[in-house]
Parts: sequence; C-alpha cells; structure tokens
Amino acid sequence: MASAWESKRHHSILERAAAFLPSLLDDDALKSNHQVQPVHGVLLFADISGFTALTEKFLQRSSADRGTDELAQTLNCYMSDILKEMLIFGGDVLKFAGDAVLVLWRTPPQELAKTISLVLQCSQQIQKKHGSRNTRVGLKLQLKIGISAGPMSLLIVGGGRRQYFCIYGQALAEVCEAEELAQAGEVILSATAWELCEQRRLRTQRLAGKRAVKLGGCLDDACPAPVLLRKHCSPIAPGGLVLPFPGQRGWRAGSVPWDCWGGQWQCFHSVCLQVTGMSRMSQSECQDTLRQLIHQRLSYPFEEESATRPALLLRHDSHMDEMLAKHIPEAALRKLDDRVPTDLFSELRPVTSLFVQLHLAADIDAMALCPILCHVIRMMLEILSPHNGEVNKVLLFDKGCTFLCLFGLPGLKLPYESVHALQSALQIFTLCSTTRVEIEAVSVAVTSGTVFCGVTGHPERHEYTVIGQKVNLAARMMVHYPGLVSCDAATYAASRLPPWCFKELPEREMKGVGHPGTVYQYVGITEESMLGMGLTKERSEYVPLLGREKEVDLFVSCLKAYEDLGQRHILAFEGTMGSGTSHLLTELAYLGQAAGHKVVAMELLEANVRQPFSAICRLMARALGLQDCESCGDKQRVLQTKLRGTIEESSYCLLNDIFRVEFPVSDKVREMCEMQRRAELHSTWVKVFEKVIGGEFGIFIINNAHFIDPASWRIMSPVLRNVSHFTVVSLAPGYRRTESFCKAAADSATSQEITYLHLDELKPSAVVQKVCQDLGVVSIPRDLARFLIQRSSGIPYYCEELLRCLRCNDMLLFRARRQGGKAEDNWESLITSAAEASALAATSSSRVGSDGRVCIIRPDVNLENTVLPDTLKEIALAQLDQIKPLKQAVLKFAAVIGPVFTTQLLLHILPAGMRHKMNCLLDMLVCDNILKWLKNREVPEDDRDPATGPAASPEAESSVERPSPSKETVEQQSGVLAFCVPLLQEAAYELWPESQRVVLHRKCAAFLEQHAHKCKSCSQGDFVAFHRFAATSTQDGGSCQGPAAQGDSRSWEALVLAGEQLKRERTHATEDAADALQQQQALTEEDVGVAGWLLAKSEQTTELPSKTNGQHTSARSCECKAIVESVLVPLARHYMATGDAARAFYYLLECAAAYLHVSNSYMALMKLNEAEVLRNSLEKKADAIARFEEATFFSLKGEVCCRMGRMKLAKKMMRKALRLLKRPFPRTSVGAFVRSQVEKLPCAAFAARRASSLPQEARRKRLAWLLRQSRCLSLLEHLFSLEGTSSGQRFSRLAARMKANTDRAADSYQAADSHHRWS
Repeated sequence: MASAWESKRHHSILERAAAFLPSLLDDDALKSNHQVQPVHGVLLFADISGFTALTEKFLQRSSADRGTDELAQTLNCYMSDILKEMLIFGGDVLKFAGDAVLVLWRTPPQELAKTISLVLQCSQQIQKKHGSRNTRVGLKLQLKIGISAGPMSLLIVGGGRRQYFCIYGQALAEVCEAEELAQAGEVILSATAWELCEQRRLRTQRLAGKRAVKLGGCLDDACPAPVLLRKHCSPIAPGGLVLPFPGQRGWRAGSVPWDCWGGQWQCFHSVCLQVTGMSRMSQSECQDTLRQLIHQRLSYPFEEESATRPALLLRHDSHMDEMLAKHIPEAALRKLDDRVPTDLFSELRPVTSLFVQLHLAADIDAMALCPILCHVIRMMLEILSPHNGEVNKVLLFDKGCTFLCLFGLPGLKLPYESVHALQSALQIFTLCSTTRVEIEAVSVAVTSGTVFCGVTGHPERHEYTVIGQKVNLAARMMVHYPGLVSCDAATYAASRLPPWCFKELPEREMKGVGHPGTVYQYVGITEESMLGMGLTKERSEYVPLLGREKEVDLFVSCLKAYEDLGQRHILAFEGTMGSGTSHLLTELAYLGQAAGHKVVAMELLEANVRQPFSAICRLMARALGLQDCESCGDKQRVLQTKLRGTIEESSYCLLNDIFRVEFPVSDKVREMCEMQRRAELHSTWVKVFEKVIGGEFGIFIINNAHFIDPASWRIMSPVLRNVSHFTVVSLAPGYRRTESFCKAAADSATSQEITYLHLDELKPSAVVQKVCQDLGVVSIPRDLARFLIQRSSGIPYYCEELLRCLRCNDMLLFRARRQGGKAEDNWESLITSAAEASALAATSSSRVGSDGRVCIIRPDVNLENTVLPDTLKEIALAQLDQIKPLKQAVLKFAAVIGPVFTTQLLLHILPAGMRHKMNCLLDMLVCDNILKWLKNREVPEDDRDPATGPAASPEAESSVERPSPSKETVEQQSGVLAFCVPLLQEAAYELWPESQRVVLHRKCAAFLEQHAHKCKSCSQGDFVAFHRFAATSTQDGGSCQGPAAQGDSRSWEALVLAGEQLKRERTHATEDAADALQQQQALTEEDVGVAGWLLAKSEQTTELPSKTNGQHTSARSCECKAIVESVLVPLARHYMATGDAARAFYYLLECAAAYLHVSNSYMALMKLNEAEVLRNSLEKKADAIARFEEATFFSLKGEVCCRMGRMKLAKKMMRKALRLLKRPFPRTSVGAFVRSQVEKLPCAAFAARRASSLPQEARRKRLAWLLRQSRCLSLLEHLFSLEGTSSGQRFSRLAARMKANTDRAADSYQAADSHHRWS
C-alpha cells in the first residue's frame, strides 16, 4: 500500500523528517545563536476562497467523520497541485494555515526584481491551471494570491524540547494586506513589490485608494519557467549540496525543457544560485557544479515526473538530528522514530483544538516580539505538557499572533481531554493577560470533534496538522468572541463539568459557519463553587440499581459492624471509567441515610489534584454545612459554632483563604514567619479534620478519591489511621492514590481496616435488564442485546452511550406489544414476528399486561455498521495510544479485517515493509492484552497439500481454485487472533481515512474470495449452485486490484477456526443472558410460543436435515458453519465498505443460502433482510440488479418462509422467482392444464444439442438458471402437496413434471460440460 511518497521520494529517516521543514531552516539557521536573523526575498501568500463554506457543505451531506475525510482529501488534492507549481518555480514553503500557505523565494537584494518576475509568472501559472476547481458537492474552490518583497526577519522561538520559527516584518504585513485585497482568481502586488519589480514587463491595474496593484499579465509571455534540480536522496553532505555526475541515483529535474531558456542565462544563473544553494559555495565550486550541470544536460534528457524544492543544507550528525526534531510535532516524530510509513500518518480521530490569539501593538519590532513569543511558548508548553497537549502552529499572519494547540493527537490521547483543554485554556488566558504588559488582549477558543489528523501538503514539503470543521469553528470563535475563553457545545458536553463552570454566550454570525450551535464562556472551577459539589448522580426512586447486589450487601455488613463495634473502616471500590461507581455510591449514600446516619458525600474532579488542600477543604466544608451559607458572615458563625474548643481563636484567620471567610488576622499569626505559619496551618487542619471525622458526622463518601491532592492526603492519611470513622471511597485504576489504598488493603497490618473490592462487569442478563429499564420497554430484540453486550463489555456507561447513540440516530422503534391475533402474511410481518419471537424480556412482571411497549430495530438498520460514539471512541483511543505507533499501525490493519482475523489475511494486506515484523508485533500486542491467540488445530500432513481431495462436483472443480502455498506465507507464523476488547477494534478501524480504508477492504475481499465456497464434505461449490457463473458482475474483477496472495490449506483451517470463534461470540452472550433471565422468570416454551422457541434454538446451531442439499457426510466433518461466519459475512461487509453494491448483494445471497444449508433459518432471514434494504437503495438510485440475482433473492425468501411456516407467502415468493427465471408457474387450473400439456412435449434432444453448441461460460450460466428453477419447483411441489386438496395435488403434480423436465435439461448441460472438460 506504499504511496508514491514512500516508493520514490524519501530514502532515509532524516530526509523524511526534512520534508516537514522549509529550506530556510538550513544548517546555519539552526545552529545560529541569534533568535532573530535577517532574510531577503519575495513572499507569496495564497488563500483558498470558499473553504469554510465547503466544510459546512461536506458535513451537511454526510456524517461528521465522512464529511471531514472528504474535506481533507479535497483540500489535500488541491493544495498538492498548487504546491507542485510553487516548488517547480523554486518556492520555499514556509507555513501552512489550513486553507492558506506562505511561500518564500529567498534572494539577495540585487536580485529582487528578477525574482519578483519569477514569482509573478508562478502566480499566473497557478491561477491559470488551478485558480478555480469544482468539487463533488457543487461548490467551487478559488485562489487568492498576494505578493510582497523586501527585508524580513526569521524568528526562532520556544524552549526545551520544542522550537518554532516565524517570519516577521513589513514584507509579511504587506503580503497579508495584498491577499486581503485580492478577489477570487486575482493576484495582488504590494506597494513595495511594485516599486522593486520590473514594471515595464507587467500589465497592472491600480486599486482605488490603495498603493497595491492588481496583476493583469506579463508583457513578455516568453518568460520561461526555471529548470530546477534537487536531490531525492538525503540532501545532506559535509560542506553543502554536491551535484552528481550523470547516472547517479536519486536526481530529478524540473518539467520544463532546457531550450526554453534561450539566451536568458543571467536569469537562469540567479535562480540556480537560489535553489541549489550555490550562493554559499566558492567561485570554483560554482563553476564545477555548473559544468556538471551542463554535462548532465548533454548526456541525457531531463525527467519530467515530479516537482522540486530548494535544497535543505544540513550536516548529518546527532546534534543536528536533535535540533531538527525540535521543529517537528511530537506525534509525527514518534511515528518517524518508529519507522511508520508516511502515508500511514493520517487518521480521523476526535481531537480538542485550542486557538489562542494575542493582540499586540501594531508597531512592535522583531527584537521586541521575539522575547514575548519565547516567554508565551515556554509558558504554554509548561501548561500543556502534563496533559499531552502540544503547540502545533505559531502563526504571525492572517489572524495576528495566533497559536494552535492540540489535545488528543496520535500517541497522546488521555482521558478527560476536554477538561484538560478548558483548564489549560483558562490558565493560558490568565497568565498571558497578567504577565506581559505588551499583550493588549487575549482571546481563546476551544472546540472538540473529529478532524483529519495527519500529513497535508506535497510529498516534497508537507506538515503534520489537523483539518476539519471544528478547527475552522475554533478559529472563527477566537475572532468573534474576543477577550475571553469560549468553547463549543461539544466541549461543554464532553467535559461533564457542572453547569456553573460556564456561561452561555449570545449567538453571533460567523463567516462561513452556518450552524455553530451554542457557544459558552468557560469561567473555571472556583474554590467557592466547589464547596457545594456533592455527588452528581441522582438516585431514581422507581428503578433499582442492577448488577451490584454483592457490593450493596458488603456495604450493609460493614456498616453493621461499624455500628456494633465502632471500629474505623474504609470500604474502597475500584472500577474503570464508566463502571458505575457514581451510581453505586449514590445508592450507598441513600442506604446510609435510610439507616439513620448523617452522610457527608462529595465528588472530586481531575482538577482537584493540582489544587492544594482542595479535597480536605471540600470534605470539611460539607461536613460543617458551609455549602448552605449564603454570605461570608454566615460561614464565620458556623465555623465558630462547630469548631469552638477545637482550635484557638487566634487561629481562625488561617481559614480565611480556604473557606473564603474574613476573620481578622491575629497578632500571633501576624508575627509568624512563613515556615511557622505553614506549620500552624497544618496543625489547625489536623485538629479540624479530627473533629469532623471523629465527631457526630456519620458516614463519609468520597467519589473519585484518586483525585485527592497530595497536601490533603498528608493531613488525611494519619488521621484516618487513628480516628474511628466509616468511609466509602471509589477509585480508578492507574493512579498513585489507588495503588496506596490497594497496598494498604493487602498489608496485614491494615487489612482489617480496609476492604478493597474491584467492580466486575455487569452480567449479560443485567445488561438486558438495564437496557429495558432505560428504554422503558418489556423486551428488546436479540440482535440489540447481542450488540450491546459485546460492545459494552458489561460496563454500564458504555451501554448507556451506545444506547444514546442508537436513539439519537433513530435506529430503534417502539410500539405496543401485540397480544395474539393473526399476523399479516407479508415479508415485513415475518421479520417483525421473528424479532419478537427471539426477543429477550427484562422481568417476568414486565411481561404481564397488554400495555407494555417493546423495542424493535428499524428494518433498514444494520447494527454492525453503526459508528462508535465519540465519548467511547476517546476512551478506546486513550488505551490505544499507550502502545507504540508501529504496533498501533498493525492493529489498525487487523481492525479492517474484523474482531477475529487470521495471520494469513493480515499478512496479505500489510505493506511490504511491515510484513517481516508482523510476528514480533503480534506477540507484543498479545503481551499487552490487546489481542489474544486462539487455539489452533494441528493440520494433518495429508491435508496440507492443497491439491489433495478431488472436487466432488463439476461446479467445485471448475469454479474453485486451490492454489499452492507461497514461500512467504509458509514462513510466517500462522494462526487466528481476536481482539480482547471489541471497542478497541472499532476505534482502530474508524481511524482510517476513507480512501485507504476502501483499498484495504478490496484486498481483504480478494483474499477471502478464494475460500468463498462450501467445505470438502459438501462438494466445495457455491452455496447458490453455479452462482458465480450466472452473476457475471462478480466475475469481471473490477473492484479488486489484482488477485489475492496464493493461499493454502492452512488459510482454510485458520478461517474455519476464526469462524467457530465468531459464531461463539455471536451466540453465547445472548444465550447466557437468556438462560439467566429464564431462571429468574421461570420462562417456559409456552411464554414465547413454539415459533419463538424454534428461532432461539436455531441460534444454537441445532442440526436439521437439509431438504435441498443432502451433501453432508456428517455433522462433525462439515465446516460450512464456520466458513459462512469468517468468509461470506465478511465479504458482504467488505464490498459494502468499498461501495460495490452488486458484489455485496451477491454475497448476502450466498450468506442466506449458506445459513439455510446449515439449517439456521433465523440468520438466513436476517441476511435476506439486509439484502432487501440494499435492493431498495439500489432501486432509488436506478441501479438495476441482475435478473438471476433478483430471482435467487425471491427463491431464498420462499425457502425461509417455508421453514418458518408461512406457506402461502412461500408460494408467492417462488412464483416470483420462477417468473424472473423465465419459467413461470400458473396460478389457475386452466393455466395448469395448458402448462401440463406443454411439459409433455419432448424437448430433451433439443436441450442436448443446444448444450453442446454453447461455449463453456454460457453453458455454465444456463446450468445455474436450470438448477435454480429446479430448486424452486421442488419446493412448490412440496408446498402444494401439503394442502391435501385436489387442486393442490394437481399443482403439485405439475411442479413435479416441470422439475423433471428441468432436471433432464440440467443433466444435458452437465454432461456437455463434463465432456468438454475431459476432452
């Protein structure tokens, strides 16, 4: 899957890193001790007009993820074409700013006029080729260009491990102004550039009231484009760039022939000096270089395949590597260090964007600006680094002095990302506003959402950044809400902070943003507001707490022991985020109050860890009742009343800063030094805490106790060991405070005082009960139960978020439960009845009564295709980002295959450069508990030869190839792996951009198609006989780029093992839930009806004899059940993902036929329902389905109806199928009589002659039609024979006669095919 970037352009790690930097940052610039360096040259500022409107349009027509992906692909394609022209003309790309780019042509002052002419020609060329571009959504992208020239300054700012560069000066201000004056498709020349340029050669137009001019064209149209040289290998050599002799690998030239220069040697000479770095060489070196260049031109023609860029002159040493790394974003640097291919850098992931704008004096010079930027960047890095945030851009154009900070980049994702971003934004705002007098105002905006995160630009020069609607929105909010910290509604919701941390802001019209949603001001978490924070979860009076009976019983027993013995005790519950600790503690607080105790409960936030004494302050404030006090005087009176006799009167003033009170400072405290005051404060805290804990205040409940700050813990820890109390805390794994509680519980000296319990995941039955409870229904479909049980992993919060996502997208329907009555005889009614019959009910009591509601899945919804909610995606990505980039890359490839995958298929889709590392990486992922090996079966030596085992039917022999194993495949470790947590697989899959995802799905399909057939014991043919020959659309191979790697019997065995695992995962979760619920409800077969019981049993793969295919040799030897799960179902999914609806429909029919083949009517029904939805969507798009496919679809429907007892509907479907197969079956007695007479006519000889005359492909296609007709007629014969009437018998005999004739014709075609094959 290596792109042109990897295969052609970059041959070393250092050169790949150099592509992230401009040529301006050469050896001298990086090693200079001066932060401000002079630069002369010409600046070009290009801005894409209509980008913001395009962003909104993409999001309106598709989902957020897909819209962001399409936007990034459109912008990257357009920007790459523009940059190619700039690089050909020798431009040095300095900065990217979303839809804008700043380019420099560095040149000595005496060469400015010629260089301006060169830049003007470049601008005209760009506007001519790429000035306007249509997009697929109907909007047009256009380009505005501004040009300036003159002296400017290069600023290198930052500190520590990160540095940034900026261009500043009058030339930058003028180029920004020129771009603002430009309209779409125009090129504006600044006043200074106009004065310096070759005016006689230009056609210009003055702008009213401005000194800048609009370019109308060059009078000298023969002004040529330069021939530029560059080195594709690492342009690093001692002393600078050395041009090679002809034939040396890695050199390329520009796209313009040498002869176009004519006699303009002087212009060529200046450009060569600029772009090759010869201006820094001695005179003799320049002469040698030019001599080699001329010789190169005479020896062979210049290549015309790529753009070029000015040489980046660097010395290859470790110190230079370190300096270079400081200018590359950490997320990109980690991937470079781990040797991840550049085309795998890009991802779609939820990121929090933070824009900061500093308003400075307009006349500030570079020498004064540089220390300000250094101070601000160092301060930002100190704030952001603890939360894995980073400064991605420092821009001094377009929107003033602007910083783009990002949270959640690859490898840097942390939980509570939105909270971190908001707190960091407020800290940056406060410090920038107060520490530098030169900063007149500060504006900060924070947004959260899915963005394109990766490489943007051109293979020769690109950057690592983010693109998306949320990034644009943050930039607009920063401008339209100045002087405060603003955030969007997504950040507000994701932070889960109390509402009093925000203020709703008035809606303002923002350019290009149609519906920004509600905008909030973040005011922060103040000490005063935090005093009133108790438990945030509210207890429901109507529904019980599910699945936590063991924890409640433990609390009751510990509380009783505390009441009886009065011994101190801590009850600690450890649970992952979302495991329900908040709900549990709310329930325990209620039980404590019901038992007659006073309960003091509080919840800590992540911000409390960095606020000294915040935990103990809030605990004591709530215990003393300060949260109810409205004024400062009320607080003082409560403190004096509650603490009388506990602390001295002179020490009350020490509580002023803690509780926001105003006790007069006593003389004793005033005379203390700082150290004495701290000691006295600590002593006072201890006394107050002992009073609170050991007094009459009852039970203490602390949610998120792992957020207790160190200062509070130094006071609380010794008191908790010495004072009688009963405290309940909740903890999360991975925190230092959690480890201390865990060690204390394991220590024999303190184990009697601490009970430590890990919260287990909810059992499947509890998940079903919770879902029914949350939806207010009596039952849910089995498929919905399976989906939620598998995806949530028994974590309540995950289940709630998945359910919320389904409801927000209208994927669930609710209606009253049907009580008896005859159902309508149509396909939709059959789907509904099947879903209801297999539904899982919550409680036996809920089943009583006629007013109960039931939940069903909307018919056109496939739960397997639902997108993971952003909240859960962030949790999963935080876990994924803990592993190294190369392991994460392998995991992303595996995620495309599915939750269970074989190593052979993974090897097939991996890039060539990663295949030799696959085994090692997989083993490491297993050690990290992200993947798990499934037990592999030994393959007998006899079966390892793919040539063994002759085909049992002409279909198998003619249509299924059994290729020989390749050497590369055999050497790799073979086996089957599964994701330990399904959530990680989905999160990793959704990181892929659409274009890369489609390519991988095609590769997976190409591999699996080799095994899309029955097992050996079932003749190895298609499940729909000769299906691949009848459906010609599946044979052209248009969707797959080349055949899959040659497989062998090991691939088959691995797929069988994978299929068995997938089947277990599909059935066992709901079976366990059903068994548990049946035990609770004493559920009998009569409760759900016989039909429902049979449907439930069909999920347990009960073996029933097949009426239509008796090829089974034994139930044990048949492997078709596994193959349908690991091959056919994934094939339909892969082709749906590629957008190939015809192939997806083909494999959905194969799935349905395969499920019927293994006697699983329920799953056949579900796959036909998916095919129905796909068929309806194709009809809306006016895409025709092949006639044979349509007939097969109705015939399979008829088989399912027959097996489910819908005989009338089955006959209707079979008649439709036969009509499409051009073998209509009569509806009336007269028609039956006529047809019976026709069927008596001799036709066998004609059929035999026709079969022998047809080519092989046409013969096999006709055979598929005949076999499908025979199957339909056989079923009709059976259906009519069941009626027991004379009419039924008549139609049954007719069907038998028609089938016999059809079978004779099929025998003729099979005989002709066999004769042709053996001859």
